[in-house]
Amino acid sequence: MAVAKAVDLVGSGATIEGAISEAIDRAIGTLEAVTDFKVRKISGEVEDSGVTYRVKVRVWFTLLERMHG
Repeated sequence: MAVAKAVDLVGSGATIEGAISEAIDRAIGTLEAVTDFKVRKISGEVEDSGVTYRVKVRVWFTLLERMHG
């Protein structure tokens, strides 16, 4: 039986897709068994140099079973 856990992450980037990818790539690099995600909020910041998008992403991953000896 699998048990899943979710964490909320925030990514930023020059595009919405880039911001999502930043959050997902970081999750995949630090968590094992990432299974899916949901974008919960899109916002951004306007500066003289342009727009930076910020996304709040909920990422689910499966908790691995560890055998205790």
